[in-house]
Amino acid sequence: MLAALLLSLVFCQMPARAQLTQLSTGENEPQNGGSVELPWQARDKFDRVRFMNMASSHFIYKQYNPAQTPLIFFPPVPPPLDSEIPVLAPLDAGPPAPQELASFVGETFYPLLGARLASDDLPKALRARIVAYRDAKVAIQSELRFRLREMKDADKDTRARQLSALAADQVARISALEADAEGIRLDLRPTGILGLPAENPATPENFGWKVRAASETPSDPSELRREAEAIRGEAYFEDGLSLQQRQLLEEVADDLEASADAHGAQAQALPGTRLIAFSPEPSRIVIPADLPSTLLIKVNGYLSAKLALKSELRDALHAAGDTFGEARRKSMARLAAVQAPRIGSLEEQAEAIRRELADIPSLRGAPPPPSLPPELTARIAAYRMHKVELLKRLRAMLVAPSPSAEPADAKSGSRPDDASSRVQSWLHDGASKTEIQPSSLKVSVAEFDRLQRELIASLNSEESGIRESLADYVRTTNAPADRKSINDLLRDFEEARQQQEIWDRYQDYQAAVLVPGLSAGQRRVLFDAGIEELGLALPGGERTR
Repeated sequence: MLAALLLSLVFCQMPARAQLTQLSTGENEPQNGGSVELPWQARDKFDRVRFMNMASSHFIYKQYNPAQTPLIFFPPVPPPLDSEIPVLAPLDAGPPAPQELASFVGETFYPLLGARLASDDLPKALRARIVAYRDAKVAIQSELRFRLREMKDADKDTRARQLSALAADQVARISALEADAEGIRLDLRPTGILGLPAENPATPENFGWKVRAASETPSDPSELRREAEAIRGEAYFEDGLSLQQRQLLEEVADDLEASADAHGAQAQALPGTRLIAFSPEPSRIVIPADLPSTLLIKVNGYLSAKLALKSELRDALHAAGDTFGEARRKSMARLAAVQAPRIGSLEEQAEAIRRELADIPSLRGAPPPPSLPPELTARIAAYRMHKVELLKRLRAMLVAPSPSAEPADAKSGSRPDDASSRVQSWLHDGASKTEIQPSSLKVSVAEFDRLQRELIASLNSEESGIRESLADYVRTTNAPADRKSINDLLRDFEEARQQQEIWDRYQDYQAAVLVPGLSAGQRRVLFDAGIEELGLALPGGERTR
């Protein structure tokens, strides 16, 4: 006991002069590896932290460095069914998202995975778990897609029986898959010393996320976007919520952003149509404005019930604004249990609407494009692809390089260029390094103009060749009285081809939203496949506060 008391006096009663000398000169810094910015306890030669295990490493005195704070990435917003697919994400100041995230745009752990990839901090065990999860999900999606194609021409009764049997066969696997996704979301949260949970850097207080009550929804566009960001953040980072509640919050955020962009909302609401949020969330579909009265009543009742759920959820998040930790999680879990029956009833209402929408001809798909020689069709498709590549290349010169991890031993020219290959390479290769050169963030105006002129000149030359070939085809196949101008032919073909291409890429999206007979879980996994198939540009990231 006496020895322990003496040792305590040695550690705790150092002369004041010695303490001041060490604080001003940092004479012990070489011994402890500390910084002069640290308190004296971390730099003193009798530093108590030094006598702990090696994992300590002055962790408790680690300084906050804004330049090293994690990045947060949100997934792209799904467009309305059969609408034009955006080629580029909005140009923002943040660094581009890691391309590996393209395979996870429908996942609730997307932002947390993005932060891990951007900081090159994804353990191999967790990576392997994500790969296994994705393989299991792709297997379910492929099976569901194949069976839907098999039943395409079956009569309604046969189709209903087969879909019911398939839903019963997949229900347990889908339930386990969604539970695994929630477990991955939790395990992707940052960890501290010895793998213990650390404070999540993307908590509402760090981002300034404060959800308002539904009755306090702002009208100013900038405030609407701020509210949308707060709600989207809660959808991905709030513990205790059910998967369906997270999707409802995503829908709320999308609605608020659409309200902030009045021009975009007007462009989607074409004359004679109505844009509605549907199921699974956050899907949106365009329906005729002049629906039969019975169907119109069902649609309006469905939207009213959904709005009540979303408002109640927003009010609960607002009320829990200053509550944190386990108390907040339990509060959200109780709300999830209370809302679960009503969410189930909402799915039943959506199914009744689907059965009646299936008989509307305008929702059955786009007509095929005009017939042209295969060689000419391929050239037009290649021209359009080159046009998109030009836009992406010019865009890449204006923003920072992606923080995504790349193999440490990758050699110049050996890495595949297509995004799909990069994703598959990441999925099955655990080695990665992240390196961003500040000098590569921008290009000179002169260099940008030069490259832009060269690319556009090449594209114009390709277009001229297509026009000449199309003119030759018209001269050899059409009678003079039936001829259209080359511009008209190109426009007609391009419009029809784009409609067909859009229809093809939306097949999974449409099946998830409109095909009657699927379970709610099947719709969710198929909708995720549909969003991935669209190949949406990934929004850039921003740093936590």
